[in-house]
Amino acid sequence: MNASEEHLLIAANPKSGAASSRNQVTDLKEALVAQGYCCEIITSLEQVRQQSVRLHHGGNLRAVISAGGDGTADALANLLPPDIPLLIFPLGTENLLAKHLGLTGDVRDACETIQAGRRLALDVGKANGQLFLVMLSCGFDAEVVRSMHSMRTGHINRWSYTRPILSSLGRYSFPQLPFAVDDETPGAEAAAWLFVFNVPRYAAQLDFCPQADPTDGALDLCTFAKSGIGWGVGYLSRLWFGSHQSMRGFQHRRCRKLTIAAPTDRLGNPLHDIPYQIDGDPGGVLPLEIEVLPHRLTLLTPATP
Repeated sequence: MNASEEHLLIAANPKSGAASSRNQVTDLKEALVAQGYCCEIITSLEQVRQQSVRLHHGGNLRAVISAGGDGTADALANLLPPDIPLLIFPLGTENLLAKHLGLTGDVRDACETIQAGRRLALDVGKANGQLFLVMLSCGFDAEVVRSMHSMRTGHINRWSYTRPILSSLGRYSFPQLPFAVDDETPGAEAAAWLFVFNVPRYAAQLDFCPQADPTDGALDLCTFAKSGIGWGVGYLSRLWFGSHQSMRGFQHRRCRKLTIAAPTDRLGNPLHDIPYQIDGDPGGVLPLEIEVLPHRLTLLTPATP
């Protein structure tokens, strides 16, 4: 098929990236049109879904381009059929999946990746019916994410989290979170800090779980046992230096399924407002059922990721 017969849809998140970087989306479209592709920028996710399915069924869709952050890629993974190729054009704050794949916001690099057409079948996590690509966590950092998004009015950066962190410290109780891996008895174990990784990336370039492999058909569970902000500071300091996995109270396990129950207070009453976050966005509150969907997503990647 000639390039002129192939379509590319750019799903652009208007909230991702600084204002000065949004011209990259227009530059990308112009570069692709110059190469002979039919290219359209769409900001409505539902319109992206309708257009991509129609073009894909007609055999005219080259790929959908996710122009945004990890949350934009998540949204598209939840909307699109598994066999529609997705290219990530990173414009968000962290861009964890793009960094893992070696993808950048450079227009020429993106055009070369589309031309090469190299595909990667990526595992995807599923949490209470919602797909996630990079990681999920429960507990204090999820409370920070929830607070951040309740305050958010536009583009954010790492410094934007200062106020939500201080606000969360005043109200989060650091309960023990009961969990069960695969076929274990529900609630047999508990931890105060719980992280699930599909991709070996975490915010601020922390090397949290280097064992994670998004093509191995499993998720990686990392837990810290002790409650309280004092322990959290200790965990973070060891994490910063990459020595956290040798700490007492840290545990790493691989799993295909994971159940996380709602914790209880000292009187045994269930706590119904303990949050979880998915790839930097609020996901909901516990309880939580998680599983891995092997090779669920088709991605376009550079020739040497």
